[in-house]
Amino acid sequence: MTTDLMTPSPSTIAERPARSAGSRLLPIAGAALIGGSLLYVAGMAASPPADSMSDADYIASLARDEGRTTLSAMLLHYGNMALALAWLAAPALVRGRRGGATTIVGALLSAIGLVTVTGMVMYDYWTGAIGSELDQAAAVALFQTVNGSVGVAVAGALTLLGLLGPVIGYSGLARAGVISWWLVVPCVAALVVSMATPFSPVLFGAYALVGAVPAFAVGLRMIQRSRAEAATA
Repeated sequence: MTTDLMTPSPSTIAERPARSAGSRLLPIAGAALIGGSLLYVAGMAASPPADSMSDADYIASLARDEGRTTLSAMLLHYGNMALALAWLAAPALVRGRRGGATTIVGALLSAIGLVTVTGMVMYDYWTGAIGSELDQAAAVALFQTVNGSVGVAVAGALTLLGLLGPVIGYSGLARAGVISWWLVVPCVAALVVSMATPFSPVLFGAYALVGAVPAFAVGLRMIQRSRAEAATA
């Protein structure tokens, strides 16, 4: 009698299906969303300052301090990579149809845009090198020639998806009730203000930190959802 009470019946066991391998990636994605945001903030804050937005001053800024250029490029490269991969898991937070399509679109646009940024950031090494090895006129001419190519223009346009995609993704998650609507505000505000402000590493690092508030919230939701599902599995 006691043995029968303590041993789960076959029907009870059948009601608890094993978690999929994909669901176990959710906390990893949550950590990547949080960690990637922090790397991005650090990368922006570590960016070499430029005297102006002209091509000559931009090249000179990257050539001036190779160590700082390398640090910033590495932080931004891996920060954007972590964010791109993490966004692909965001639609898993949506239950039901409400907000699902918007979240999927935002997640895909974010992944494409952010992955493209990881490649574009690697140009910082090349830009700094031509600034160090060539005279200013030759460096600027070569820089403008490369930037004028069709491939670079297309890649540059795709990086804009890394800015638009998260706004769409957060809107979808808010519509689905995963996060509050007010969390969309920091992302939009940071984006608008950064577009209207001359570049400054510390200032733009602060903008990035404000814009990352919803990413922190979504990352925590991913971790919490995984723990909740693990507890009931």
